[in-house]
Amino acid sequence: MDLAFGPPVDWDALDDAMRQASLLDDDFCLLDFGDGRIDRFIRGILPLPVPELGGVFHFAVWVSVSEKSWNVYSDGFAGRGYAEPGCFGYLMNEIPDYPGSFLLHVDVLFNDDGWRPTVELHERDHPLVAAQHDGVAMAQVERWAALTHLK
Repeated sequence: MDLAFGPPVDWDALDDAMRQASLLDDDFCLLDFGDGRIDRFIRGILPLPVPELGGVFHFAVWVSVSEKSWNVYSDGFAGRGYAEPGCFGYLMNEIPDYPGSFLLHVDVLFNDDGWRPTVELHERDHPLVAAQHDGVAMAQVERWAALTHLK
């Protein structure tokens, strides 16, 4: 089972001019504030092992990246190959049951096989980092799945 987060911003809350100047699709989000500031985000896959299943649960998350990293990734995504194996970024989603996960430092590893990049958390004293290394319980995955049905 995999779960995906929505856009890193409330797209509907943007004014018309900003929406027209910006970009949002399944893999890229670029926010042009119209004053020279531009925020760039790419979607990646945060894998979390589930030892009870002998498998891996995936969150599709958004990562804030630099302009250079955005360009390297978008060029490679378009089939021109990646000039670098990956980049640094910031996790732009708060993972449920892991408070403080928003803005964790990550490495984004580009995949040449057409798959979204893999997101690896930096070593840090945070429970989500431990979960990425040691795994999560099936009960945790079930809680996350239940959250998708709450509205």
